[in-house]
Amino acid sequence: MEKVVAHNLTKNYLIYKQKEYMKRLVLLANILIGGFALNAQTLNDGLKSLDFEKFEQARNIFKSIIQKEPANGEAYYYLGQAYNSLFKPDSALISYNTGIAIAPKTPQLYAGLGELLLEDNKTTEAQAQFNKAIALCKNKKDEFVNAKGLVAIGSGMLAGENKLLAQASALMEEAYNISKEDYDVLTTAGDVYLEMADGSKAATFYNRATVLDPNRPKAFAKIALIWIRVKNLQVAKEALDTAFAKDPNYATAFKNQAEFYSVQRKFALAKESYKNYLKNSEVSSANQLRFALILFKAKEYAEALTNVEEAKANDKTNNIYINRLYAYSCYEAGNLKNDAPTFQKGLTAMETLMGKVAVEKLTAGDFEYLGKLQSKTGKDSLALINLNKALSLDANKTDVKVEIAKIYNKQKKYTEAALTYEEYLSTAKKVTLIDNFNIGKYYNNAKMYGKADSAFAKINVAKPDFADAWYQRANVNASMDSLLKNTVAKELFEKYIEVVTADTAAFNKQKASLSKNVASSYDYLGYYFLQKDMKNECKAMYRKALEYDPSNKNAIEVLKNLK
Repeated sequence: MEKVVAHNLTKNYLIYKQKEYMKRLVLLANILIGGFALNAQTLNDGLKSLDFEKFEQARNIFKSIIQKEPANGEAYYYLGQAYNSLFKPDSALISYNTGIAIAPKTPQLYAGLGELLLEDNKTTEAQAQFNKAIALCKNKKDEFVNAKGLVAIGSGMLAGENKLLAQASALMEEAYNISKEDYDVLTTAGDVYLEMADGSKAATFYNRATVLDPNRPKAFAKIALIWIRVKNLQVAKEALDTAFAKDPNYATAFKNQAEFYSVQRKFALAKESYKNYLKNSEVSSANQLRFALILFKAKEYAEALTNVEEAKANDKTNNIYINRLYAYSCYEAGNLKNDAPTFQKGLTAMETLMGKVAVEKLTAGDFEYLGKLQSKTGKDSLALINLNKALSLDANKTDVKVEIAKIYNKQKKYTEAALTYEEYLSTAKKVTLIDNFNIGKYYNNAKMYGKADSAFAKINVAKPDFADAWYQRANVNASMDSLLKNTVAKELFEKYIEVVTADTAAFNKQKASLSKNVASSYDYLGYYFLQKDMKNECKAMYRKALEYDPSNKNAIEVLKNLK
């Protein structure tokens, strides 16, 4: 009897605690929705606002729905999506977690958590949340039955730098098998294949969506993106025109049109398109930031900086995403002209950001750009610490090793520079001629002459008109053969002179910058003939050296003594 009474007391206590917990969740939900009471808004109204990228409007609609239907798990998911699109991941996190506590069998909510984690490059933690969502999309026979849930998972797996593309595509194929007549399934599957750079499959799914609902502009606007990315601009324009014909006010089509003009460097037209985007979506710092992101991804850094400065001026919340892109853009735009004041602005912004953001919210990119900006402002030791921190957070950021090698070279740690660049090349998808040139110089500085010669020789073969590679290789061989046992260095200096002066007009345009190396080449040839006791040839070479550099001391001294 005592055990039964104890059990009942425990049971009653747990029920009481559960009720108290639910009260707190409802209170949190009320705080989250802010007491909004809009006129009979539906989930479809909110989804349309999301589609038109009216994220503040969508947020308000979903808040209103939650106020009326506090157990609506989908509404919490879409509210989180709206918050995340407004670059407010903390609010999105509250929305997803509150929804899970109230409607724990809603797979979209776990997909939302996975998306946030993936954006923070926390792949393992993200996968755990996606797995929970996947399990909720299956029946007791382990068969997929929830296409909507799979759409949320597939979409969430496209977040961040480390997208889960293979898994996302497999899930979207499952969603398609469940529901072939679902517009969101078709367009999300297209999105996944577009991210995989599989334009053919992306087009297949988008085209299926246009057949399913020929009056909706969404799929046509997405088809345009396929052609923008491969720069088939005529076909991209046709797709955009079709999207506008379906709905002349479709905001996303204007955003894609802005990207269409940006890739052509028609920035005046891109800005006009983006004004139309803001007019038909909503004017907000979040949407202004989107345009800056388009420009940044297109490597139009000066334009990106201008636009993110506008977003920064209009932002009242000190949004970390705006400040982050501002700092990144300062580095990239400053790099175009080696502009010290812009680097300093970027460093100040980055240091402020690092001081305000919780450590777990900092990304590998933050440490990378902090290091790059520190290097540009003379703080190389600090730069090395932060660049290595970026690598420790994301081993895939192998490009960071290029920056580390540059710093080692500046610090005259030549062996470290060469070995670090070697590490970078060992994982690079493609080794370019510039890569061979850079590592050739590092090898030369480190007195690793055989490797340096090999690197420059690759350039000589692939691009024989690249004069500087002949010059660098000639110097390497001169260092290897200080006793003049062979004629390799001599022949390479002669080849450099031949190549660099072959185009007289081009040479004359750059004569001021090229003369020093040409004079140095003749200086070596003069020395070579002097050691071979070929006085006439020696005099001729030193006279040529003086033509290009009248102050050449070797030439002046030798010619004086040979009279």
